[in-house]
Amino acid sequence: METFGQKIKRLRKAKRITQLELAERIGVDFTYVSKIENDRTMRSPAESTIRKIAEVLETNSEDLILLANKIPQNLQETIVQEPLVVDFLRTVPKFNMDDREEIRRLIDKVGNRN
Repeated sequence: METFGQKIKRLRKAKRITQLELAERIGVDFTYVSKIENDRTMRSPAESTIRKIAEVLETNSEDLILLANKIPQNLQETIVQEPLVVDFLRTVPKFNMDDREEIRRLIDKVGNRN
């Protein structure tokens, strides 16, 4: 599986953007971009930085945030405000593969209604 840094590097190169250009556009030092791409940061970048990176690289910011092992702020708020989500998250580890496929089908069905 691709790491956060590897994905950033791949997306950046696909857009033909240098580390320096990316750094300037997101407001960080280019050495920090290098550290991110080589997975050498002590912590993942802040959500706001990841969102800037996603904007420049024209990719989904929430996917990048999750890949960086963070929970997007809007999902944090949903978890805190919706008791059903907490119950669901507590139950997920008990799901077998059939349960997971059934939940996926339900999510897709409900998502397609909107």
